[in-house]
Amino acid sequence: MSINDLQSEFRNNSLENGIDDFGLIVNSVGHKTINANSNISTVNRSRDYKISYKTGKISDEFKIIYITNGEGFLKFQDRLEVELTQGKALFIRPNQSYEYFHNNKKEWKEYFIRFEADETFYRHLNDIFKDSNQLIEIGFNEDLIRLFNRAIDIVKDQFKSSQIYLSGLLLHILGLIIFESNNSAINKKNQYLIDKAKIIMNEKLMEDIQLNDIASELNISYTSFRINFKKYVGVGPAKYLSDKRLHKSKQLLHETTYSIKEIAFQLQFSSLEHFSTIFKKQFGISPKEFRTL
Repeated sequence: MSINDLQSEFRNNSLENGIDDFGLIVNSVGHKTINANSNISTVNRSRDYKISYKTGKISDEFKIIYITNGEGFLKFQDRLEVELTQGKALFIRPNQSYEYFHNNKKEWKEYFIRFEADETFYRHLNDIFKDSNQLIEIGFNEDLIRLFNRAIDIVKDQFKSSQIYLSGLLLHILGLIIFESNNSAINKKNQYLIDKAKIIMNEKLMEDIQLNDIASELNISYTSFRINFKKYVGVGPAKYLSDKRLHKSKQLLHETTYSIKEIAFQLQFSSLEHFSTIFKKQFGISPKEFRTL
């Protein structure tokens, strides 16, 4: 068995004179599955049309690879090796040397599409997918999988005027990847800010910190801070801070001789009664009962 037995690539033979120059021309589309622990001798190297063992794979087409399962590594010429994981899309420019490998202890699945672009699209794509933006975090995206599968069906059936339809599908794929790429950058920034907010809260459990002040320190509005905090953490910042203080109170009740009232005020609860009420609501017993356990 060869690696090609596990790959289905469908060449597009529907280019029609006069209407095939749609700016984007799909040459082929396909998918690849390599089973875990495969005995294929070339399983650790994903091959392409042209291979130079000194410089890696080279193709004169654009290529998009969307990894839906597995993990591995990617190496562009003159760049450091980076990790590949499921949910990432790889954008390859024409005549760009690259190699990618996968861990054959896990099943590998990918979709791919090869295409050419006219001068305008060529320039735009090179501007958008610069060196720093060729590996895009997308995650599991049903729309993207559906578009790849639809393109495969169209190429397999070779319907009349299918090249125009394929160009539209390819443009949709590109638009979705660009959209996810831009939002991924925003999400990473938001995640960083929320992680920083959590650190601030945990370091200042016993201080009179205000959530508005944390938002100001992060240089974002309180509304944005509250919405994004709940999005990434699952609870609002006020609930998160209260829960952390309650868990800290359990530690203090167990490990120190501070009175319950002292612990309540050290952790910035408004009163002993308020502390006792929410402690019992959270843990099912009162602070006094917890201390005697």
